[in-house]
Amino acid sequence: MPYSAEHKARTRTRILNAATQLFRRDGFAQTGVDTLMAEAGLTRGGFYAHFRDKIDLFVHALHAAFDEAQQNLLARGLDGLQGKAWRVAATRRYLNLNHRMHAAMGCAIPSLGAEIARAPREVRRIFAKRFEMLIGSMAERLEGDPATARREAIALLSQWVGAMVIARAVPDRELAQEILEALQDERDG
Repeated sequence: MPYSAEHKARTRTRILNAATQLFRRDGFAQTGVDTLMAEAGLTRGGFYAHFRDKIDLFVHALHAAFDEAQQNLLARGLDGLQGKAWRVAATRRYLNLNHRMHAAMGCAIPSLGAEIARAPREVRRIFAKRFEMLIGSMAERLEGDPATARREAIALLSQWVGAMVIARAVPDRELAQEILEALQDERDG
């Protein structure tokens, strides 16, 4: 008896959720299909009923990760904030030790940026499209002249990502916190 469309959709979501977390935690290249499917509570054979290949899954996982980033930076308590109030609150949300320690649940850019740069064009194209959407939404929150707000959004996100990459790279928790707080202090001014 074939599975229902609803069952297939739920299974696909389980695979996608597992991939989104594993890719951010362990990296795309380091995450094999067997590991991924085991994490989703499924067997390897079911993978190809839902995704063409691992690259196809990577594209879908990037969309899901950017959807989460949009929610984390622009909703969930930050909905009505604009200008400096949003910038300070979003910076504090992004640059914290919890985000540093839980890459699987965090922003995909510091976790996967280097791999995306070496990924097939299709993946880089999706990344660029979603990056553009994210900075566009951030620029709207920053207010002011659209070109200036866009440049500020690019600079802000780039600084956040750089700080997170460095904070994750250093083994010393106190130094990591100092890195994250230094950028928070700069953004509060």
